[in-house]
Amino acid sequence: MRVLITGASRGIGKSLVEKALEQNMTVLAITRSEMALKHPQLISIQADISNPEGLKKLSSHLEVQKGIDILINNAGILIKQDLDDIKGLTFAESFHVNATTPFLITQQLLPILKKSQNPKVIQISTMMSSIQDNQSGGYYSYRSSKMALNMITKSLSVDHPDVAFGLIHPGWVKTEMGGPEAPVTTEASADGIWKVIQKLEKGQAFRLQDFRGRELPW
Repeated sequence: MRVLITGASRGIGKSLVEKALEQNMTVLAITRSEMALKHPQLISIQADISNPEGLKKLSSHLEVQKGIDILINNAGILIKQDLDDIKGLTFAESFHVNATTPFLITQQLLPILKKSQNPKVIQISTMMSSIQDNQSGGYYSYRSSKMALNMITKSLSVDHPDVAFGLIHPGWVKTEMGGPEAPVTTEASADGIWKVIQKLEKGQAFRLQDFRGRELPW
């Protein structure tokens, strides 16, 4: 089994890599900074995939790979100061990193993924993308960019029924983004995410679910 994981150098991404290696998978880890973790089944690719040069670098690496079974688009950003941005730059950056970039990577990898007998694409989304659940407001660019990711993934699932697509909320996790008060460790989140991925199959009803496998409201 071969998996490609973006945003793999720290936080949830790093724990996803470690869990995959424990399961004897070959891991292609995409990072902007050098990966400290070393393992014989770990292929570290240092590239900023939010820009065209980074995507080109990723493409050149993939040309020599033997295939990919699972893509996990984990990389993302959360910008809190939306209301201070009178030019809308935080919205542009959030949508580019959280929605456009996962779409471009997925498009790039679909021909490779479809060579697998059981291809899967996982988008790390968030409960904060839920309109029904939003009772606290704020986080405008983050919420809306992740909601856009959900819609993009739904459309991809319709257009490519031979691939299993999943949207997973990782929980409120102790990371740089989640903060020290978060109740879920990166290890627990990654362990749950992998269990959800293992159960994901083509043809299942498309839904947003959390790392424990519970369906969440849109």
